[in-house]
Amino acid sequence: MSNTEHASVKFSPEIEAKLSKANSKAGRLQREVLRVLVEHRNDGALPTSGRFIFYELEGRGVVPRVYVKPDGSRAPRTLAQDVADALYYVREKRIIPWSWVVDETRDLARWEYAEDAYQYVAAQLESFRLDLWEGEPPPLVLCESRSLAGVLKNIASTYLCPIAATNGQVGGFLHTDVGPLVAQAEDEQRVFYLGDLDYSGDQIEANTREVLEEYGDLKWEKVAITKQQAEAKNLTAISKPDKRFKPVQYFDAIETEALRQVEIQRILRERLDAELPEPLEDVQVREDEQREEVSTKLDGSTS
Repeated sequence: MSNTEHASVKFSPEIEAKLSKANSKAGRLQREVLRVLVEHRNDGALPTSGRFIFYELEGRGVVPRVYVKPDGSRAPRTLAQDVADALYYVREKRIIPWSWVVDETRDLARWEYAEDAYQYVAAQLESFRLDLWEGEPPPLVLCESRSLAGVLKNIASTYLCPIAATNGQVGGFLHTDVGPLVAQAEDEQRVFYLGDLDYSGDQIEANTREVLEEYGDLKWEKVAITKQQAEAKNLTAISKPDKRFKPVQYFDAIETEALRQVEIQRILRERLDAELPEPLEDVQVREDEQREEVSTKLDGSTS
């Protein structure tokens, strides 16, 4: 969608009445955020994250990356904060459902239960899945950022792939959670990695791979973002701080979220489809047939 088409999206009088005044700074940003959310809905790219919304607005020139004071110095208030405020506003005013945006930093643990075993099994039938990978471990999807893992989680679930966010350069989590999963593979563990294009050497990816190679053989592939993808989309590198150095040094990088969310989702789906032993749709047909068969048997045993 071009900037002109994006700006031309209009809202109903009911929605306009809930938004801040159109000529105010807050009101303008609320409308821009809402337009991106509507676009994600139309693209089938929900849920999304505040990080992706910010990147899409920045990429279209709607917002700058940082605020700059008259003297040229960086202002303490960031655009990401203002975008987050606008996003919270349109959710809090019930203009969009809360579920349209994931909060990848928090989780709720809960457990299923029922009055008896038959009721429990019947309730679980809806979530029953057949093996898609013919007994082989499915590809492991690793993301550098939690926001990226959050918007790819539904795809990973559909393809029965484990997914995790390293959230930068990490050690403990890889040893305690991801490494043991790699060790279970009898042969190579396929890894689909999604992370920044770091022109200083991709240290985060290298660290992750080095740690996991202690647990087993890896068939490693960087799915996004690659140099070819960056060049094809004409993406511009930004200067990112590397706090491992004292004083802090800056290196050029292109963050994964610079690709549109719908594009990243498309790339991952296509890559997983190419790996599947048989089409996903064929397996889903058998799932439905077996689900119906078991449901019939349960109905007969409880009548």
